[in-house]
Amino acid sequence: MKYDIFENDTYNLYTIETAKFKSAHMEVIFRTPATKENITYLSLLASMLMENSKKYPTRKLLARKMCDLYNANVYTVNSRVGGTIITNFVLDFLNPRYTDKETMEASIELLFEMIFHPNASDGEFDESTFERIKRRINLDIDAIKEDPKQASILDAFKALNANDVRSFNANGDVLVLDSITPRKLFKFYEEFLEKSPRDVYIIGDLDMKEVDKITRRFAKFNSIPTSKDEIFLGEFDQKVSKNVVKDSELTQTNLVQIYSLNSLTEREMNYVMPLFNMIFGSGSLESKLYKSLRGENGLCYNVSTFYQKYDKALIVHTAIDEEKTKLSLKLIKNCLRDMVKGSITEEELENVKGLIITSLHLILDSPSRLIDMYLFKNIADLPNLEDRIDEFKNVEMKDLVLLAKKLHLVITYRMRGE
Repeated sequence: MKYDIFENDTYNLYTIETAKFKSAHMEVIFRTPATKENITYLSLLASMLMENSKKYPTRKLLARKMCDLYNANVYTVNSRVGGTIITNFVLDFLNPRYTDKETMEASIELLFEMIFHPNASDGEFDESTFERIKRRINLDIDAIKEDPKQASILDAFKALNANDVRSFNANGDVLVLDSITPRKLFKFYEEFLEKSPRDVYIIGDLDMKEVDKITRRFAKFNSIPTSKDEIFLGEFDQKVSKNVVKDSELTQTNLVQIYSLNSLTEREMNYVMPLFNMIFGSGSLESKLYKSLRGENGLCYNVSTFYQKYDKALIVHTAIDEEKTKLSLKLIKNCLRDMVKGSITEEELENVKGLIITSLHLILDSPSRLIDMYLFKNIADLPNLEDRIDEFKNVEMKDLVLLAKKLHLVITYRMRGE
């Protein structure tokens, strides 16, 4: 794979030239500060822009155009990474060696048509599209209530600090959504294009100099944003662990614990913590929490841990019968104590190293994951793949023990079931 960068005044084009995939994959990626308002507006805006455009004002017309381009596809993805919202406007199109140069150019033009020429007039978005998308986002926000795991985790963060971005629904806030009008959204859109840092990424078997020329014609950004990304969130200020209980109509109690990772080093965040997380409770029937809570004591159907690197948090979640709460908390504490004592076999450590290294190798089989890796190399100084694999191989048992001693429990939260 050949990596390159084409610098432009208002954005950079990052390219990965490879013949590995039949399709090319392009992303225009914006970065915006994560606030409750921005999350909500961008959930609505991103969906609006990819629904239709000035030239293709209905979904049917847009679908016909994509079909004409050999089933090219445009879509969007919004995600919060620490203190930043990453908004990806994505284009997948067939490699030009299977079609022609004109089809590639028309495909790239379509993506920027959707971004720069929305279905709007007189300073406001098309009302019927707006209302349809708004209803969809409203349903997405409400859907969190149907997911006890996600709802209880968000509630736990809210109990720590309701104004902390970690506690915000990823789809937005209903009150903010209700206040948005087609005119307000269009004003936000104009500010978004002007102020949000943006870059273009593309991967495929392409003449990247030609791609740069085409992109320059259509990527008509008029500003040079100067704001900096706030990827890592600040430290938790909770010195004494909180214990919070909230009644619910659920059958089982959802138990959440959040641990602060304030004192971890960069190496621990990047390499030791992912391994610790897998051994402790993530992604395996062999994790210590799973074997203790489910395998040996039958207290739950599942227990999971989630390592949120840019939030500086480790989350433990399980669903149990309310009367089993005390025993469950004791077992979680015992499992963490085992990690502190170094009660980890070399086989356990080598197994999780193998799983993570395999996962890293799989990045090479995914255009979107390759672009993600390129993006985080640029905005978070993520090392290259080979260096990361070497660092994981060098993690020792003593590193896991030292990390375990640094974890600080900030809250135990129960969404108590009936």
